[in-house]
Amino acid sequence: MRAIRDFKRYFNYAAFSAVSELKTQVADSYLGWLWWILDPLLFMFVYAFITTYIFGSNVDNIWLFVFAGLTIWNFFSATVASSVGVIRSYAAVIIKAYIPKIMLVFMVEMVNFVKMLISLGICLISAAVLGLDVWPYILNIIPVLVTLVIFTYGVALISAFIGVYIADFSNVMSVILRFLFYMSGVFYTLDRFSEGLLSIYNMICPTGFLIVQFRNALMLALNADYMRMGYWICIGVVLIVIGANLLYRKENEYMKVI
Repeated sequence: MRAIRDFKRYFNYAAFSAVSELKTQVADSYLGWLWWILDPLLFMFVYAFITTYIFGSNVDNIWLFVFAGLTIWNFFSATVASSVGVIRSYAAVIIKAYIPKIMLVFMVEMVNFVKMLISLGICLISAAVLGLDVWPYILNIIPVLVTLVIFTYGVALISAFIGVYIADFSNVMSVILRFLFYMSGVFYTLDRFSEGLLSIYNMICPTGFLIVQFRNALMLALNADYMRMGYWICIGVVLIVIGANLLYRKENEYMKVI
């Protein structure tokens, strides 16, 4: 398959570009890479404060609860939002040399994966400091992240394709992501949902489902829902196949559009 050959051939390029992008993002900042820690922490304090003191939530370890949700959400939203314009942003490079467009999207995902790993480290340290007895359930974080990466890549590929032809798609995606954010339970629990409604929710809201699974492994020592994770992995694989085919099929037209 062409995509697999391109991954083998251009993986080092994507990794080098991801490292360069990470360095560029902190080059003009006084705090540098510390912003990758401070950004989710500051939002955690805001949402935890609102949830606790305005909505009166009594969730245990609310700060970690919110930060865990932001860890999953920020990876998904940042990857998808950045992928919308990634091909246009690399137009000058594409003119000079051939680069598979799927690798540009992969580079974006690598950048945000590194940032997510930093947040994940904070989550694990926090769980240890709080004395949460979650072994061996915490190992379920691994399949949760695998599911997240696969599904996010599929959505990002299709977003990148649409972003080439619709210049304003970034604005549309911003609205979609904002709606999905409030649907995903980043700063609230899903206890208000009935069992039937929760079952439907888990089949239509991937970020909400994965946030719950991440918290279950990190904080609550609960088994993972592998069946539904398999469901979202299958959807992610389908999206990857569709997105990759679209990007390959139309790549000769991109320079005419952008």
